Amino acid sequence: GEENMKKHIFAVLCMILLFSLTGYSGNKNNNALADKAQAIADTIVSDYGSVSVQYAIIDKGSIILSGSSGVYDKIENRSVTKDDMYGIGSTSKMFVTAATMMLADKGLLDIDTPLTVYIPEFQMADERYKEITPRMLMNHSSGIYGSSFSNSFLFDDPDKKAHDTLLARLASQGLKADPGEMCDYCNDGFSLLEILVERLSGISYTEFIAKNFCQPLGLTHTKTPQDDFDRAQLVKVYLPIFDGVLPNDTVNVLGTGGLYSTAEDLCRFAEVLMGNRPEILSEKSALLMQNEEYKNGLWPEDNAENQFGYGLGWDTVHSFPFGDYGIQAVVKGGDTQMFHSSLVTIPKRDMAMAVISSGGASAINYAFAATILQELLLEKGFIAQISPLRNFEAPVQEEMPKELSAYSGLYANPSSQLSIEVKDGALIVASPAGEAKYTYTGGYIFKSEDGTVEAKFVQPHDGNIYLQLDKHFVLPGVGQLVFSAFDCQKIEPVSLSETVLNFWSGRAGKKYYLVDEKPTSQAYFMDSGIWQKKLNDDFASGYADSGIKIIDENHAVNTLKFRDVTDFIFFTKDGAEYLKANDLAYIREDFMLEMTVDTVECIIGMDGYAKYYRIGANTAGMTMAVKLPDDAAYAVYDENNACVNFTTVSHNDTTILPANGRVAFIGKAGDVFEIGLH
Repeated sequence: GEENMKKHIFAVLCMILLFSLTGYSGNKNNNALADKAQAIADTIVSDYGSVSVQYAIIDKGSIILSGSSGVYDKIENRSVTKDDMYGIGSTSKMFVTAATMMLADKGLLDIDTPLTVYIPEFQMADERYKEITPRMLMNHSSGIYGSSFSNSFLFDDPDKKAHDTLLARLASQGLKADPGEMCDYCNDGFSLLEILVERLSGISYTEFIAKNFCQPLGLTHTKTPQDDFDRAQLVKVYLPIFDGVLPNDTVNVLGTGGLYSTAEDLCRFAEVLMGNRPEILSEKSALLMQNEEYKNGLWPEDNAENQFGYGLGWDTVHSFPFGDYGIQAVVKGGDTQMFHSSLVTIPKRDMAMAVISSGGASAINYAFAATILQELLLEKGFIAQISPLRNFEAPVQEEMPKELSAYSGLYANPSSQLSIEVKDGALIVASPAGEAKYTYTGGYIFKSEDGTVEAKFVQPHDGNIYLQLDKHFVLPGVGQLVFSAFDCQKIEPVSLSETVLNFWSGRAGKKYYLVDEKPTSQAYFMDSGIWQKKLNDDFASGYADSGIKIIDENHAVNTLKFRDVTDFIFFTKDGAEYLKANDLAYIREDFMLEMTVDTVECIIGMDGYAKYYRIGANTAGMTMAVKLPDDAAYAVYDENNACVNFTTVSHNDTTILPANGRVAFIGKAGDVFEIGLH
C-alpha cells in the first residue's frame, strides 16, 4: 500500500522534473552533461585566458547541447550566443580537404596524380616538386618548407594578395624532404589545395564553400573573409598586450586557416566528415580521410597516444584518451593569434563536439571536448567507466648504458639551436631559453623531474638522429593532453673558410626586422617570431640560426625536416643589408636610421619597404605626432621589442617615444609621413 504510493509519487515527481528541465534548457540539454560542460567552459574563461568560449555537441544528427561562457565584448558585456561567429584557424583545413575529396568523388581528380597535372604552372626550386600529389598536401608529407604567410594575417583587411602570389613565392623555395617521406605540419599545402579546388571547379573557393557546404547543410554562420557579411557577427578579440578591442582577425589563407564559423555550424559540417551526408561527400572518401596516413612516413613511435597522427586533413585519427576504450576519435584543431578551435568527432558513434574560443588555445578546447565526450559515451553505455587521470612520479635513476653518451652534441629545431649532453645517467638540454634535465630510467628512456615528459633518441631510416619527447599535460578543471614528437634533430658542426667566417662576423647576434608586410599586418603588432629574426651569437658551428647552414657569404640553407623552416639569403640595397627568409624581407638593425630632433619626414622608397628609426638619447621621452598618408601606419617598440603603439590597432597617431626603442613607418612606395616631435 504505502510503499507503492511513495513509488508512484516519486515517479510522477521525476516526470515533472524531467519535463520542466528539458523545457527550460531549450534544446533537450541533458542537465548533468550541460552542467559539466558549463563548468569547464567557465574554468577556461576564468583560468586559461579565454575571453569567451562557444561549444556544441551533435549526436546522431541532432544538436543535443549548445552553450557558451564569457562575453561577446568586454564593454557591451553581453553573453555569447550560439550565432556569434569566431575564426576557426586551421580547422578550416577540413573544408578544403572535404572539397578536394568531393572533386575526387566526381572523378575530376585523382589524389595520387602529381599536382602539376592540375596546376601546370606550380613549380619549385627543387626538381622533386614534380612528385607532390594532392594526397601529400592533405597528409602534410609534401616536403614543402611550411608556411608562406606573407600578408596573410591582417587586421580587418580581406586582401587576396597572399592567395594571388602563392605560386610565384613557392617557385623560389626548395624542399626539406622527399615528397611522401615524412609527415610534418605544412600550411602551404592547404593553400595549394584551395587553388586546386578553384581550378577544377571553375569558381572561387569562397563560392565553392557556400554552394557545396553552407547551402545544403544550412551553415548560415560559416563565411570566409571574401564573403559579404556583417562583421559585427564576429565576437571581439583581445590580447594581453593591448587594453582595447582589436580589429577583426582576418586570415587570408582561406584553405589553411581563414574561415569563420560557430560551434553548431562545425557540428553540422562534422556530419559530412563522419560520412553521414553521402550526397555531399561519399562515405568512402570520409573513411579515406580517417586513414592512418602518418604511418606511411617517418613518425615518432607514439602507441597511438598523441595529439598528432595525421589522416587527410585531420590532426589525428587516434586521439588520446579514446584509445583507452578502443574508440576512434578523429580531431582537427586550429589557432590564429586570437581565435582557437577544436573539432572532435567519433565517427562510429555519429557524435562530434566543437569548441571555439577568443583567447586561450586549441589544445585546451580539445581537452574540454574530450572530457565531455567521455561523459556522453559513459552515459550512453558505450564505455563502462572513465579512465582515471594519469599519475606521474619523480624518476628513479638506473645505470645508463655507456653507448648513450654518443648522442651528445649539437641539435636544432626551427626555433633554436640546442646543446645536448648525455652523461652520468642524465640528459641535459641547453637552449637559449634555459636548461632541461632528464634522468635515465632504463629502457633507453629519460624522464623529466616531475615524470610528465619522457625523452629518447630515435634513428629512423632517413639516417638522422632525433630527440623524441612524449609530454603529458594535466589541465586542472579541464582535462589531459598527450603530445609525442621529434623535438630536435642532430646537426653536425660545419667548419667555414676563414674568408666566409670573417664576412659573417659582423652579423653575429644581430637582429633583423620585417619590412615587407602591409600596414594592416598583424606581424608588426605581435612579437610572434615572424617580425624579427635573431642570428646565432657566433658562427663557430657553421650555422646562421637553428639548423640553417652557412653555404657562402650571403646564403644559408635549411637542414631540418621540421615544420616552418626557411633558407636565408642576404642582399644589400641602398647601402643597407637585408635578409630574405622564404617570402619575407628584413633589415639588419645596424642599418636603421637614427630618429633625431631634426627628423621631420619619412618617405617610403620604391621597394615599398617599411622604414625603421632607432630612438636615440636626444629623442627618448619626446612626444611624436605623425600625419599619416592614406592606408599607412606606424609602429613604436620599446627596448624589449614590445609594441607600445601600432596605429592600425590604436588609431592614435601620437606616441611618447621610449628610450632605446624603434619606430617603423609602413606604407607604399612614395608615401610621405610628416613627423612632429615636441
